Amino acid sequence: MKSLVMICAIAALASGCSKSATPTSPTTTVTAPTPILFSGTLQPRTSRFYSYTLTSAGTVTALLASLERNGVPAGNSLELGIGVPAGTGCAVTAVANTSATLQPQLREDYSTGTYCVRISDVDGLPQAMTFTIRVIHP
Repeated sequence: MKSLVMICAIAALASGCSKSATPTSPTTTVTAPTPILFSGTLQPRTSRFYSYTLTSAGTVTALLASLERNGVPAGNSLELGIGVPAGTGCAVTAVANTSATLQPQLREDYSTGTYCVRISDVDGLPQAMTFTIRVIHP
């Protein structure tokens, strides 16, 4: 009888020790924002757009990083927009008239899907200029 009591006591202690004293927390993966550069030449009174895909929802920022004429920075103002592709264009949901800067001019929250960035000359450039647009997304 004593051995049965001992076996039960050991079994009770062993089952109490099998539980973890430290709670576990779920692990999360944090991904760094992804920059995309789009470059090209913009003719006077024209627009260009570029598409990209978001595989994670989050905040998208866009900026006109540079605008140059023959390799010399230009201060002309252009229209920059972000939105969704529509037919052969880009239906912008956010727009800013801006010159080149390294600060985001547009910031919007989007779910996963395909989106676009558009650059337009609405004021009439004196001649064709090269540009770089930077889009940062999750």
